[in-house]
Amino acid sequence: MRHKIISVFLVIAALVLTTVQIAPSLLQKDPHRAVQNTLVASHIYDSLSRSVERPIIVARSMSADTFLKTALEDENSVEKEEMERLMGSYLTAIKDKFGYIAAFVISEKTHRYYTPKGIDKIVNPQNDPYDIWYQLFLDSGKDLDLDTDRDQVNGYRWTVFVNTRVIGADGSLLGVCGVGLFMDDLQELVSSSEKEYGVRINLIDPEGLVQVDTDSSNIENAYISEAIADNATADAFTYTERRFGGFRITRYLSELEWYLVVQGVSKIESRTSVKISLVILYALLVLSLISVFFGKNGIARHELVKSSSSEDELTGLPNRNYLKDSYGELGVFNTTRYKSLAVFDIDRFKEANETMDGDEVILLVVDFAKKVIGDRGLLFRWSGDEFVAFLEMTADEAEEKFKIFCAEVKSRIAVTVSVGIIEVDLSESIKTNYHRAVQPCYAVKEAGGNGVCRR
Repeated sequence: MRHKIISVFLVIAALVLTTVQIAPSLLQKDPHRAVQNTLVASHIYDSLSRSVERPIIVARSMSADTFLKTALEDENSVEKEEMERLMGSYLTAIKDKFGYIAAFVISEKTHRYYTPKGIDKIVNPQNDPYDIWYQLFLDSGKDLDLDTDRDQVNGYRWTVFVNTRVIGADGSLLGVCGVGLFMDDLQELVSSSEKEYGVRINLIDPEGLVQVDTDSSNIENAYISEAIADNATADAFTYTERRFGGFRITRYLSELEWYLVVQGVSKIESRTSVKISLVILYALLVLSLISVFFGKNGIARHELVKSSSSEDELTGLPNRNYLKDSYGELGVFNTTRYKSLAVFDIDRFKEANETMDGDEVILLVVDFAKKVIGDRGLLFRWSGDEFVAFLEMTADEAEEKFKIFCAEVKSRIAVTVSVGIIEVDLSESIKTNYHRAVQPCYAVKEAGGNGVCRR
């Protein structure tokens, strides 16, 4: 027993001596640390800005091009084959000059989708639910918008599309044009910076949803919600200290309407982190010896809790990562149990969030939705205030249940919701079914919200 006590004493003494030696360096903050980390973030910011602003400049130049405007204005008076040749040549020149394979023009008159190879298709959400993006962009009122999506024309590669309006001399809408920056190119740039500076780099949207990541599985799947709480602006970086010498730097890119997030441990901090690790190691050794020697069970033990990226932090609902894990990269239904699919979101949530507790509103809406669905479906938080439900009931029954849901939400929470319902088509991907349901949901919102539309 005496030898055991001496052994424990020696380990504790070593721990105390090490702590005394290390403590001053832990307590003394390097005044240049934040400055140097911010300089690194500034370099990354400049590199990414140049990479993404270049296609924005190209897209804007296209939208102001006199040739393009004239061609679209005269489209109906030109033979289809000749128009296809002219637009193909124009977009090929854009591709060859700037290197953007994903260059496109959509005519408002004919809804033709022109590419360097000619007419790819006629944009029509009824035939291809993916095409809903076109009308959503027009209805947004924006002159320019960035959209991360898979490019159907180019092998479904992840692409950052820059969409711009083409406006005629009389102010009328002629169409939409733009270019796409393949994610591979951005990932290469980001990866080199991550390796050079030992940091993690992301671009996220205002909801915290990842738009650019070196790991493609995180794109439009993972969230960095805590970065939104930094309230970063376009004028300067926000600097947030994290545990064990870590940091997070955030800045808003107004042109993109995205946030740059740089996270990591700088080279300056790495020595301190090693010292902290040594202290922790000694502490664990002491606790282990005490536990072994004396058999004490009263020592508090802290379990490491791994945050599941497949579960939404606020609501506890499964999210997009769950869909990917359960249904694969292409997201194809692997069961016949689901008969219908619903998409719903909270009307004018931004306004409600300014006057009410947004989190509480979302939780209450989710609670009502769960009661309506019961054990006959699966509810997902898709993004922000938007939700998706896989339902083990016919579209007719789902429509009736969600009408009750809408009435309950309006009377009990003082907000309204818009719901779109479709019958599941098992021959199509989950995302295609989702886009089909988005259309009736959007139709309800266009009519003022607070209702159910089934197609």
